[in-house]
Amino acid sequence: MTAKFSPDQKRTIAALSTSIAIRMLGIFLVLPVFTLYGEQFTTSKPLIGLAFGAYGLTNALLQVPFGRLSDRFGRKPLLLIGLALHSVGSILAAMPANIFALIAARLVQGAGAISSVAFALVADSVEEGSRATAMAFLGIPIGLSFVGGILAGPAIASVAGYASLFWLSGLLSVLATIYLGVTVQEPKRDRSKAAADADRLSVAAVLRIGDILKLDACGFLMSFFMSSFFFHFPLLARRYLPLGSYYVLLGPMVFMAAVVMFCASGAADRGWAKATGVAAFVVLSISGLLLFRSADWGLQAHPLLALTIAGILFFAGFSSLEPILPSLITKASPKTVYGTALGTFNTLQFLGSFAGGAAAGILGALGNHLMLAALLVAAALGVLLMAQVTTV
Repeated sequence: MTAKFSPDQKRTIAALSTSIAIRMLGIFLVLPVFTLYGEQFTTSKPLIGLAFGAYGLTNALLQVPFGRLSDRFGRKPLLLIGLALHSVGSILAAMPANIFALIAARLVQGAGAISSVAFALVADSVEEGSRATAMAFLGIPIGLSFVGGILAGPAIASVAGYASLFWLSGLLSVLATIYLGVTVQEPKRDRSKAAADADRLSVAAVLRIGDILKLDACGFLMSFFMSSFFFHFPLLARRYLPLGSYYVLLGPMVFMAAVVMFCASGAADRGWAKATGVAAFVVLSISGLLLFRSADWGLQAHPLLALTIAGILFFAGFSSLEPILPSLITKASPKTVYGTALGTFNTLQFLGSFAGGAAAGILGALGNHLMLAALLVAAALGVLLMAQVTTV
């Protein structure tokens, strides 16, 4: 796969992915234990769910503004601003006075809405036929930070406390800001032409492109599933394992995620993106069934095995969709508005994170059967939408 990229392209992808991965490590450290952290401030699952999802709300609201501003003024300045905001929010989340202060801190943390800008910078730098693979290479350090954060977060929290993860997240974002500012080189673009074209093709016009709208909805459903899973995972895992031993469950899951991500991106570059996306949503539905209905599968006597298999299937489905969806967005989008198109995608994706966290808190308080029903509906809609996508 490396033969597809020039030396300049490799340097751009490596520099960008490393700086973003440093920031993402801070996010992933918190993800597996956030629900337990929220329980220190309230017994209300809906409020914990709101705090969990608040990060996604502001991230969603600012994706399009960040993307459009990057179309006009360049990708790098917006990346630096977003990283700085994330750092401030992380520090505030480390010392909240109550659950409402934690929700506010998560809103600030989510204001660093740089995902669309990062993907747009890759799209600027790499030819269309290699973008799914480029997204996967962008995901190597991010994937490593995912593995490290998911495995190390519970272990660190068991020794230093949950708040230490947010302090570490803030520090990592500062380091990422410095590293990105020094190393990332943005390709030259005709920004005046991009700005003029962006004015002519509004956000509403971008959303009238059928495939972009369908893929945006798929991003929402994927993130809805992700937030719901990670809200419930620590609540289920703590019945069987101490916090410092969560790696027993998470290790096989993240290993599978790394393998599947590259298989899926390779399949997408060979023209099988639609079939891979459909299969990914089917796998997610099975993971939801196993997560909440393991007794029906004859696994009630082996709860750790059931939880591990459910997690492996979840990560397989999620990791398949993660590189494919943004790559298809850039194929369906006019070249001058990659930032705007990816902004709409990431808006829906982070709205899905918010909705998933909020729904998990509310439905979890009412009964797991309602949460399972919501996940199955989400997966079914994902299958239907992916099957109708024409961009391959």
